[in-house]
Parts: sequence; C-alpha cells; structure tokens
Amino acid sequence: MRGLGWTCSRAKSLLAITAGIALAASVLPREADAQRRRGGGDTTPVVTAIDVKTERINERVAAVGSGRARQQVTLTTRVAGVISEVLFEGGAKVEAGQVLVKLNAEPEAIAVETAEAQRAQANDAVERYRQLNENAISRVTKAEADTALKVADAALRRAREDLDRMTIKAPFAGIMGLTNLQTGDYLAVGNPIASIDDRSTIIIEFTVPEAAAPSIKLDMAMRASLVARPGEIFNGKIQALGTRIDPVTRTLQVRGEIPNPELALIPGSTFSVSVQLAGDEAPVVPGLAIQWDRAGAYVWRLKDDNTVERVDAAIISRDGDRVFIDATLKAGEKVVSEGGGLLRAGQNVKQQQGS
Repeated sequence: MRGLGWTCSRAKSLLAITAGIALAASVLPREADAQRRRGGGDTTPVVTAIDVKTERINERVAAVGSGRARQQVTLTTRVAGVISEVLFEGGAKVEAGQVLVKLNAEPEAIAVETAEAQRAQANDAVERYRQLNENAISRVTKAEADTALKVADAALRRAREDLDRMTIKAPFAGIMGLTNLQTGDYLAVGNPIASIDDRSTIIIEFTVPEAAAPSIKLDMAMRASLVARPGEIFNGKIQALGTRIDPVTRTLQVRGEIPNPELALIPGSTFSVSVQLAGDEAPVVPGLAIQWDRAGAYVWRLKDDNTVERVDAAIISRDGDRVFIDATLKAGEKVVSEGGGLLRAGQNVKQQQGS
C-alpha cells in the first residue's frame, strides 16, 4: 500500500510540472506581443496605396414619354361633294401629292372650260388692238380690253382652284390610317377622311427634373427603348426644349426625336428615355478605400512622411468597384486602398503601390 501511495504522489507531481510548462508556454507569447506593442519589434502596418484620379461624373436622367409621328394630321375636305373614287387603303404608304380621294367634279370642270374660253376671247381682243395703229383705237378701249383679260385670268384661276379642291391629295409622305369612306358617299365640309402619319421620325415628349434642366442641351444624345420591348435600344437626340419650368411639377418639357427608317416604331407607343449628362469632376477612389465610423465615410490620405490623415468623404455615385466622392482630394495624391481598417490619424505606415 505504501508503494502504491508513493506512485500516486509521483504521478501528481509530474502532472503539475506538465501543467506549469503549458501555462508558461501560453503566457510567453502574450508577453512577447505586449512587449512588441510597447515598442519592441517592427509593428508598422503595411498598406496598399493608390493615386487619386479625378473624372467627370456622368449622370443619367431617366424618364417615360409617349411617342408620336413627326407629322400627323387628320385629312378633311374644304368642299362638299359625292365621292367618285377612293384611291388608298388603310396602312398603305403614300407619297406627297398623291391623289387619295376624288369627288364628283363635273360642274367644276365645266366652269374651268367656260373660264378658259372667256380668257381666250379676252386675250384675242387684246392682241387685235395691239396690231392696230394707235391712232385707230382709243386708249380707253385698249385699257378696257386689258382689264377684261385680267378679269378672265382671275376667273380661270378661281375655276381651276375649285376643281382642284374636288381632289384630296396627301400633304406629305406617310402611312394612311383606316377609313370607312366608299364610292358614292356624300362628304360634307370638315368631315374626317383618314389620318396620315409621317413615321420616318418618332417624336418623344418627356419631362426632366428642375435640377437637371440646365444640363439639357439641343442636339444632346438620348437613348430610348419601348416599355413593351425593353431589350431594344434606339438612339436619338434632343430636338426642342421648353422655355420654362412647370410651377406645379417643377419639371421642364423636353422633346426628343428618334430616326425610324424601317417604320418599325408605331406612334403612340410608350418609351423609356435616358439622357447622359456631363457633370462636374470629382475624385475617384476604389470602393475598399472607403472607411466608416460614427461620423460617416472617410478615406486615409497618405502624406509624404508616410503618415496617414483622415479626409471626410461623401459618396456621390458608384461605377462598379470605383466610387466618386466629394472630398478635399487632388489628382495625384495617395490614399490607402487596402489595410486602412485599423489605422489611426498620424500613424506611420509602410506602403506598397496599388494598381
């Protein structure tokens, strides 16, 4: 029993010695770390620095607007009459001056023939008087003949205009709308015939906020896409600007135009429009350079003596991993892009240049 007790006592001693060694091993590193923090060893943090760049901020204004044809009218007639021919179909493309509808114009045609005959008679009288000796005809008679010719000319022009009004022509090249008119229908003055749209260019009207209005200029590039087909992009330009800010909505009316040579775009469609604005220049830094605390965002500027100082920053916009900021930084100055999380103002650092 005595031997057994001695053995147990020896085992306990060995365990105590082992525990003491382990405790010493764990304490020594902590003491070494504390000694380094007190100044022993090189604890200068290594950071990645990058040069500050300044770039122009490109802001984009987005809006929604409705498209219309460059020219669009509803055709009517200035005279009443019975339709003798309808020479177009809905959806067909027509050229400027193409005849669309003819009205019964027999009376007007007879009036033109009568006016032509009267004009010819008056002209013959003038020609005869010119061939006679001046002493054989009085000035009064000659003047009366000249006046009669002028009256006949005016009557002929009026008769031809009346005849021309009996034919409705396309005022410009475009696409005809639908019509219900048929041969034999009576067409009263002012009755609609059909619409015609010049779809070679689509006009889009939209509004921009008051803050962006001064930056919108004529001929500025714009992009548009159909709300129904957002994947298709159409390029155009600003055609016209409003002259004042709407006092209720605080917006400016803008008119843009998009070429439509294939006539694929239909007037009345809704478009999503965006205009790229050229803003002021601002410092650009990597996103990792931005630090945060209770006071807000900031960056570490690296001074010539390899110390860092805090520079407050306000984020303006982001472009991928780049950040436009409002800060008192100049192009060419260095900021800490990596390793700035545990720095303090005035601290010395070792720098390595970033890309």
